[in-house]
Amino acid sequence: MRYNIDTCSMLVEFRASVWTARKLDKSTTDEVVTSKNAAAKDAARVNKHLLAGRSELDDIQKHVTTMRNYVYTHTLPWSDNGTRLLPTIQFMEFDKRIQAESSKFTELVDDFIAIYPSLITAQAMALGDMFKRDDFPSALDIKTKFDVGVLYMPVPVSGDFRVDVGNEAAKELRERLEKIAEDRVDAAMAEVRTRLKEHLLRMSDRLCVDNVDGKAKGRMFHESLVENGFELCDLVKSLNVINDPAVEQVRSMLEKALAGVTVNELRSNMVVRNEVKRDVDNILSKFNW
Repeated sequence: MRYNIDTCSMLVEFRASVWTARKLDKSTTDEVVTSKNAAAKDAARVNKHLLAGRSELDDIQKHVTTMRNYVYTHTLPWSDNGTRLLPTIQFMEFDKRIQAESSKFTELVDDFIAIYPSLITAQAMALGDMFKRDDFPSALDIKTKFDVGVLYMPVPVSGDFRVDVGNEAAKELRERLEKIAEDRVDAAMAEVRTRLKEHLLRMSDRLCVDNVDGKAKGRMFHESLVENGFELCDLVKSLNVINDPAVEQVRSMLEKALAGVTVNELRSNMVVRNEVKRDVDNILSKFNW
C-alpha cells in the first residue's frame, strides 16, 4: 500500500551534546590494577567526576532529557539513526516549543560558564588528591561542548529518485524505497496503537474496584490518568498520519468515554467509575487489544 505522507509530514532529528566532566585518572587506575594484582593493565579504568557534588551540570542534562522526551512524545519513529516523523500540522507549535527550550538551554549553559572558574577552585577540596588543575579545560573550550537543536528535513519521495542505471534498475530501486517507506510508516503507526493500548490497559487496571473485607474499594490512581488520556486523544489526531480508521475510532471512543469525567468523580462515584471502566474494556475487547 502506497502512503503519500510526504505532503503531510516531515522528518526531524534531535541533537544534543553536554560536557560530561569525566576524566580518566591514569595514576589511580594504575593503583587499583596493582593493588588488585591484575596481570592486565587494562583490567580497570578509573574515571573521576570533575564536578562531583555539584548540580549545575545535572540541571543542564535534565533539561536536555526534557527536550528529548518532548520530541519523542510528539513524533513517531522513522529510522534507526534517531530520525523521527513529525506531522506538519504540529510544526508551528512544535517548533515554538523547541525554540523556547533551546533558549532555556542556552541560559543554563551561560550561567554554568559564568561560575565555572569558581567551581574549579571548589573542586580542589571535593576531589582531594585526585584534583589536578590541568584536568579542567578553559571556559571557552567548555562552551563548545554544549549544543542542542532540531534539524527539519522533507520526507523522501521515491518518485523523485533519479539515477542513470537504466529503466529496470531505476524501477527496482524506486520499489525498494517505497517498501522501506511503507515499512517505516507501519512501524510509526504501530507506536501510535501501542500508546493507545498502554493507556487503555493502565486505565482498565486503575479503575478496578476491589472487594476488601466485604467492602468495595477503588484502586488508587493519579490525576494524570485522566489528564494524559485527554492529551493522548488530542495528540493522536495529528500522529495518525495515514488516517487509519481503526486508530481514529479508538481515539474517538476513548475521548467519548472521558467526556465530562473528572478525577474526583472517578474516585468517589463507583457508578461513574464502573461505567468508564466498562467503556475502556469494551474498546480493548472490540479491537482485540
